[in-house]
Amino acid sequence: MAGFSPNQAFEFLKKLSFERKSGSPEERKAAKIISYEMKKLGLKPRQEKFEVESFTMGTASLEVISPFRKKYGAWPLGYSVSTPPKGITAPMVYVDPLSPASIKAQKGKMILTESAPDAKLYKVIKNSGIKAIIRICPLGKNIYNKFFHGLPKKLGRIRGVSIKYEHGLEIIKRGAKKVRLVSKTTNRKSSSQNVVVEIKGTTLPDEIILVGGHYDSVPWSMGVMDNGAGSAMMMALAAYFVKKPLARTLRFVWFGCEEVGLVGSFEYARKHKRRLKDIKLMLNLDVGGSLIGRINAYATGSKKLATFAQVMGMETGAFRNVTESAVPSDATPLAEQGIEALSLTRSGSSGGQIHTSGDTIDHCGPEGFDLLGKYSIEFLRRVGNAVEFPFEDGLSDNVKSSMKKFMENIGRTYKAR
Repeated sequence: MAGFSPNQAFEFLKKLSFERKSGSPEERKAAKIISYEMKKLGLKPRQEKFEVESFTMGTASLEVISPFRKKYGAWPLGYSVSTPPKGITAPMVYVDPLSPASIKAQKGKMILTESAPDAKLYKVIKNSGIKAIIRICPLGKNIYNKFFHGLPKKLGRIRGVSIKYEHGLEIIKRGAKKVRLVSKTTNRKSSSQNVVVEIKGTTLPDEIILVGGHYDSVPWSMGVMDNGAGSAMMMALAAYFVKKPLARTLRFVWFGCEEVGLVGSFEYARKHKRRLKDIKLMLNLDVGGSLIGRINAYATGSKKLATFAQVMGMETGAFRNVTESAVPSDATPLAEQGIEALSLTRSGSSGGQIHTSGDTIDHCGPEGFDLLGKYSIEFLRRVGNAVEFPFEDGLSDNVKSSMKKFMENIGRTYKAR
């Protein structure tokens, strides 16, 4: 595909390779970098600002006081609530998997678990007299875990911290029964922004194909693969299509605050609700750039979209299968409004470093952008120049079912369109 430059995508990635926490000054710095690079292409970026509740990373400790004594380092869960200054003392029990019954049985205790509570379980925890949730990180990964952004706002805050895997393992092996938890964190109003540019269509400018992906990262992570790479790919695609515009308009949206609950894309869908009918399709790019890995495709739309994407994947050698499902990414708030979406990722064993300090540029290179870039250009070229737009069937019943489940898990009500 003459004109697409994997090297250019990789150079863009280098410029975004720093921690970009949701709602932070560093996220705003990344938005300025993206805007500056788009201006250099002759485009006119705009930043659509929105308010978001963010959190301080805070401090915490977990001290076993029976049947042995030992203090462990911990860190507050994002969007949790602090303990009193001297902490709280309570019995602790390990529970996995979490269920409404297993949670209710632990009233007055702290729950040690590896599981992340969805909206239903969060509500049970809030209403069952549980003192705190103590989450065990995966082996070899220290992740700054959080509650989904909308749950504390809707249901109220609960106490929670994370601890290292090896500490959780030791606590379980030694039979810890009673612990003291101290956690200090704050939640505050902040601001974020979506960055938007358009390349006007030559003959059908009122019909829009949205190319999207988030540019924020989680705490403690440079977020290179997730999703500096998707953001860099979007920048390289804009550089390609600004010279070769399509019949339909391409709208590029770099979403803020995806990592705390798809906040930027939900805000975009809310703000532009009256004009969403102009958006014919979304291409969502989330996770990529890795030298070792493969492309995965997810169709949140009609069976026709899934088939089209799969045939193209086999034709180009990019991938063989397409999963029809909602995805925990920025395609879903648009799909909630009935907009079909294709999400593409590239990941392999290096994907295990996502959301950790190990998500660095060491795993990436220009070759990690090559096939995904070529596929994305050909996909956009075909649908952007199609005489008759091929996907207007809406979401399939299977996708609607997965959308309903996803929305319930994050505390939203899904009304199929």
